[in-house]
Amino acid sequence: MAGEGSMMQAIKSLAYNKSLRGNHNRTSWKDYKIQNDKPLEDHIKATPELLEEIRTRLQVENKKRKKHQIMLALLSIIVAILAIYLITKINYIGI
Repeated sequence: MAGEGSMMQAIKSLAYNKSLRGNHNRTSWKDYKIQNDKPLEDHIKATPELLEEIRTRLQVENKKRKKHQIMLALLSIIVAILAIYLITKINYIGI
């Protein structure tokens, strides 16, 4: 029968890969425990002025991005219309 040799190689490969993994239990909670137990500190305190500055800066950036997207969409529509017009004109002339 054909195929026994390839199955034997697959079984050996699986056994070899399993031996490389190690002996510890991968589902243990100790593997996921954070080693650094001290609480995180936030060194920057957000003042109302800082929050207002961030808010206005983000609004300006969003307006600029929105204008850019609208211009790009209009340009794409114009190019598509021009391309369709040229294709139909070329087909009509018979070139």
